Amino acid sequence: MARIRWAWWSTVAEARQWLTYGMIHAEVPFDAYVGALKDLERAFAREARTPAERLHLKRLTAEDALQAAFDQNRPWKDFGPWLRRLQRLGFPNLWSRFMISIIYVQSLPNFRGHAKDAFALLADTEHRVRRLPKHRHSRQQMLDGIEHALREAARYGIEPPSQRGR
Repeated sequence: MARIRWAWWSTVAEARQWLTYGMIHAEVPFDAYVGALKDLERAFAREARTPAERLHLKRLTAEDALQAAFDQNRPWKDFGPWLRRLQRLGFPNLWSRFMISIIYVQSLPNFRGHAKDAFALLADTEHRVRRLPKHRHSRQQMLDGIEHALREAARYGIEPPSQRGR
């Protein structure tokens, strides 16, 4: 008998958590970690029933790889392809867009030449967040996170284009 889909997604989530936990504590190099993420994606993609499930698995892999690139202060050659892939695949929800945009802005000290794109993504995210109802707790959480990302970039002398020259 086939597993219920929520049970399957729970298995996917648990496997990703264990992989991430194990890789972080073992201090595995970035390339090995990304390889393990891709292997896990391929294993679950064989069990996916729909193209939408396979797409979501690809998004999860890209998010995890981007987070790892950020955590390990990787250069653009490791960070950029995963960011572009995630942008190409589309963000699954606003929270994901928020997390990726603040990671991008906070990574700017490693690749300052991409500030314009990073701040554009952050501004778009902020615009979307501000359209949320004010009573939603996540709205204020995300706005606070955006402010924090801007402060972190400013610590390194990186300002959004609209604030330069003030």
